[in-house]
Amino acid sequence: MEWRASLVGQVRQTHLPKWKSLLPLFEAVMNAIQAINEGNTESPHIGINIHREKTLGLDDNPAINGFTITDNGVGFHDNNMDSFNTAFSTYKINQGGKGLGRLTWLKAYDKIEVRSCFYDADEKKAYERSFDFTTGYDPNDVSILPVSGKKVGTSITLRGFSDPWKSEVPSDIDQLARRLCEHFILVLMDEDCPKITITDGAQTLSVNAVFKNNFRSQSNNSRFEIRGKEFSVISFRISEPRSSRNRIVYCADNRAVMTESLDKFLPNFSGRLVDDAGESFVYLAVVTGEYLNQRVNPARTDFVLSEQEVDDLAHENANTDLFDDEIRRSEIREGVLEFVQDDLSGIIKSINEVKLKKIESYIESDAPHYRILLKRYPEFIDRIPRDGTRNEIEFALHRELHAIEVELKREGNRILLEAAKLDDYDEYEERIGEFLNNQNEVGVAALAQYVAHRRIILDLFKKAISRDKKDEKYPLEKVVHHLIFPMRSDTDNILFSQQNLWILDERLNYHSFVASDVELKKIEDIGVENSRRRPDLTIFDKKIRLSESGQPLSSLTIVEFKRPMRDDYTDDDNPLSQVVDNINEIRNGVAKDADGRPIKIVANSIPVKCYIVCDITKRLRKQLMNWGAMEMPGQDGFYGYHPNHQFYYEVMDYDTVLQNAERRNRVLFDKLKLLGNE
Repeated sequence: MEWRASLVGQVRQTHLPKWKSLLPLFEAVMNAIQAINEGNTESPHIGINIHREKTLGLDDNPAINGFTITDNGVGFHDNNMDSFNTAFSTYKINQGGKGLGRLTWLKAYDKIEVRSCFYDADEKKAYERSFDFTTGYDPNDVSILPVSGKKVGTSITLRGFSDPWKSEVPSDIDQLARRLCEHFILVLMDEDCPKITITDGAQTLSVNAVFKNNFRSQSNNSRFEIRGKEFSVISFRISEPRSSRNRIVYCADNRAVMTESLDKFLPNFSGRLVDDAGESFVYLAVVTGEYLNQRVNPARTDFVLSEQEVDDLAHENANTDLFDDEIRRSEIREGVLEFVQDDLSGIIKSINEVKLKKIESYIESDAPHYRILLKRYPEFIDRIPRDGTRNEIEFALHRELHAIEVELKREGNRILLEAAKLDDYDEYEERIGEFLNNQNEVGVAALAQYVAHRRIILDLFKKAISRDKKDEKYPLEKVVHHLIFPMRSDTDNILFSQQNLWILDERLNYHSFVASDVELKKIEDIGVENSRRRPDLTIFDKKIRLSESGQPLSSLTIVEFKRPMRDDYTDDDNPLSQVVDNINEIRNGVAKDADGRPIKIVANSIPVKCYIVCDITKRLRKQLMNWGAMEMPGQDGFYGYHPNHQFYYEVMDYDTVLQNAERRNRVLFDKLKLLGNE
């Protein structure tokens, strides 16, 4: 006898992921099952004994460093021994054997001790074969001796467990039993399954009993077909409390090969489920089929199947007829998922009802702009996580609304392109009517989102102008300034959503250009040189570079923010005098038109308006009245027109700005129920 391939090379090429750390044990147990089935053994039994590292007694649960698997099967007779010594042996091919299981032993263990008693029917004698299986294994070193009084069977001891597999093995006997149940789930369903026990010191556990007590098979199994290939799905409910992941289990030859988490494809299946009786469980959908038997890799760690994206690319670049027989992993998964959703339809309905209440509550309290989605919830509710946080719900709703917006744009383009081809105006009118109705719903949603944004901004504004209760100090004016328009920036580098000029005046939203806390000399094209004046906000209706006619601007707005409760203004240095200086600087600026001719940017005749936001103290009130300012009726503020410098102005305190903005938006807040406790 001789080993017919390089053993070291075969072991090196054997793929054993660390998450498959128990596969060598499973292979030994499967060999034991096959040995028992071959001999039609009475009272079939497989024992698994756990070996742990020796400690000084300080560790109650030391790490596992090996196993001994015993069985009362036919043993290592000559045919079995010959198969063992043959790489890729086909001896057990009818039982799903790949001829490589023993190589996984050497991948994870240093030495395997084999002791086997078998009966030679021709000689009517019993023999015992004994050998150590290592990377230096020599078939000629196998001992074979006649024996008497020994029962037929085999003992396999896996010794010298190495990392990374050793560290991945569960150390608890209950977990080991559950892992065995999951791997041999279809074998354990068979009434003729051997009795399998695990022994850990003084504790012995029946794997069959664990399976019976914790794995409930459902009667509504199913079959589906993909291009003539048949697949079966069996559902199990695991009551064992430590399980938490609902999974698809892909099997080959009655053994679990790989799993996929169901919640990756069905968010409703995150965590344990609850049945009508209030019992919690974990769900397994076990899929089998001859196609999977044929496509399992030699190491039984995965299947040789095309992935969706790879297969789609192949179809794009090749003759699709060549791929007609290839079944994608995604196709098998879709068949299983369809069964799962039907199998658990009642539970899914209950989960979705709870989710819908959470979504309704979130929309009602925080996000009314998503109200359009409530009547469409059956289309997307399955895609929202069962125990989704508010952030996850927000993300999911945003995604769905965006998808609707994208589809409406596509539909709008299709209608326009097809309109010229339609002979029936009624048909066109029906399609455009349906489109506009959906578009209007989306428009309302967008408006609702914008109104909700305004409510948040005004809440922040209110906080910004409030005194700090700890030190009774008022905030700096830059806090409000930044909220209305970010400082040291302009329209060209700030998103529209970051601009909140509407707080002061709705008309300011229709500006062409805003410079915020930018020196006048740095504002392009206005022709103000060597000026270091920096108005808080400089607002133009039109930037000169955008004016093809080379005409001056048609309006100018200046905004100044002053520190709350400031009361040190003088007659010569107050908000109005500062504004006048800024206006004059801009009016004195000279730019050039497209022909290089000088033009005045701001003529004396164009309207100029100034907003001054500050707290109106007694001293400032007196100064404003000396300027001829008129007091606003019922408000803490002043307004007026300065004939000499030709500009309109409004002076308002921070509370007045807030109150006016809230009044303008109140009807919208009320419609969307965003008034809070007001």
